[in-house]
Amino acid sequence: MPLTQLNFLPGLDTENTETGAEGRWTDCDKIRFRKGLPQKIGGWAKYSTDFYIGRPASLTSWISLDGTRYQSFAGDRKAYVYRSGTTADVTPIRQSNTLSNVFSTVNLSSNVVITHTSHGAALGSFITISNVSANVGGITTSELENEFEIVEVNNNDAYTISTPGTANATVNDSSNADISYQLNVGPTIQTFGYGWSAGAWNDSVWGEPRTTSEVNLDMRQWSLNNWGEDLILTVRDGSTFEWDESVGMSNNRCTLIANAPTASSLSVVSTDTRHLICMGTETTIGDFTTQDKMFIRWSDQENYDFWSPNATNSAGSQRIAGGSEIRTAKPAKGTILVWTDTTLHSMSFIGPPFIFGFRQLGNDCGAVGLNSAIVVDDIAYWMSDGQFFRFAGAVQEIPCPVLNHVFDNINKTQYAQVYAGQTSEFSEVIWYYCSATSDFIDKYVIYNYLENSWYFGNLSRSTYLDDGVELNPLATEYFPNSTANSYTTIYGLTPGRSLIYRHEDGVDADGSAITSFIESGDGDIADGEEFSFINKVIPDFKNQVGNAKITLQTRDYPNSSRVSGEEITVSNTTPFYNTRTRGRQSSIKIESDELGSNWRFGTLRIQIRPDGKR
Repeated sequence: MPLTQLNFLPGLDTENTETGAEGRWTDCDKIRFRKGLPQKIGGWAKYSTDFYIGRPASLTSWISLDGTRYQSFAGDRKAYVYRSGTTADVTPIRQSNTLSNVFSTVNLSSNVVITHTSHGAALGSFITISNVSANVGGITTSELENEFEIVEVNNNDAYTISTPGTANATVNDSSNADISYQLNVGPTIQTFGYGWSAGAWNDSVWGEPRTTSEVNLDMRQWSLNNWGEDLILTVRDGSTFEWDESVGMSNNRCTLIANAPTASSLSVVSTDTRHLICMGTETTIGDFTTQDKMFIRWSDQENYDFWSPNATNSAGSQRIAGGSEIRTAKPAKGTILVWTDTTLHSMSFIGPPFIFGFRQLGNDCGAVGLNSAIVVDDIAYWMSDGQFFRFAGAVQEIPCPVLNHVFDNINKTQYAQVYAGQTSEFSEVIWYYCSATSDFIDKYVIYNYLENSWYFGNLSRSTYLDDGVELNPLATEYFPNSTANSYTTIYGLTPGRSLIYRHEDGVDADGSAITSFIESGDGDIADGEEFSFINKVIPDFKNQVGNAKITLQTRDYPNSSRVSGEEITVSNTTPFYNTRTRGRQSSIKIESDELGSNWRFGTLRIQIRPDGKR
């Protein structure tokens, strides 16, 4: 019998049936395509061994003038800067106070109540206590002079912390101290509000919690931008801060840009013109009640401390139309692209008197979240509600043969978590997202823009950043139930930790094996008129390390269940394998799950013949 070559087109096709996808791949995990051939993805290892508090929602990297490499990541609970093995908590300080008669204890309890009129602190937020004047109820000053997470908000004038000591007496309102309050934490994920003002008046029973809500509470997100060597941070629907690189890593928190708007959805830096731009911001600077989700305001050129326009500066503002809120913005060649929930706009420098000009580029093509768009080689790619788009002079839908696979199983409530990244080495744009049954990112889909192919898989990454500053891409993973020790001691700390990884590093998952596979659609002979009999398989792999497994699968009719044939273990020295596989339709599955394994699949050849019509 002659040998038959099995050739498959690059990428996946899940829009067709398994029979209709003959000659295509239909399913995979931790696989990419290169030069049209599938291969196992690269591995990852810890970039830092530290666990970080909370869920990072933004990640950036930059190089200072002296060549020092920095990374910054910020999320629901903290903001960090990392440099060469050193981590700094740069979360802004909301307020600092010197308080008298502040601590209360209960005998045999480690909890301490702190009295502070109108403290403004939220549950789960962080404080640092210093300069305690005296022990309180047997809890020492050294046990009190630490960082704490607030474990209970008693009322507007008091809250509770959990200390490392245990009281031996009940004491009320004792001792003095300095207390610094960090910026209040925000929601980890998108949630619904069920309390006061969450619906129309009198549409529920007084005193009972609502069971439904149309009020969406935005997850805590940050815009991270570079201004030269320094970092500009805008907290979603909050203030804008700066981190001064020249001060160093020790005791260097982000500080408020005093004259900037106090409530903005996001910020972006116009690197060409050196303007800081706040979007979804205030019509009256300093009055957060005037926040308009479609309003844009920019600073004076080269001066982000000056925002009030006059005849001698280039500060200004503009409200755009089309949509209900600005979702994201990205610098591109000669312009800034601005996405709302439904539209795409350009924001281009035109000089005095208007400074920036605006033009709507597309409709019904909005972005789903702050990090759902990315610009690669001056072409923008983004995820919209139910579709992927690109902009290269015009808005275009990207044909996507895995579209239904993604959007039929996506948690739209968590659209805000979608994170777009790039792996330039392999010409890939990647979107991480939450599957329909998950409140945290657990899936990804990749568009290979060089080969115009799509593929997907399972992986939990809350942020992703391409190489450039670092030699490898960086990404973060959030562990919602983790109580691992963070790089610094914080008492009363609740679960929720993250790690940062270096990707495309080796072939394993931080010391564990990566399970990867790819599966084809069904093929047949004579359009299924006859059964086929396969009795020899000749594998073709490149760069193979360790074993891979090939499974021939068959079924008699398109709606029949697949029957897995013999699993063939293939090493880099396996010349062929004799098998006895019979069916009207057949498909192949290639997989590996060994530590240190690696492979790239070529062209499979099989010995196949008709085997009758029955």
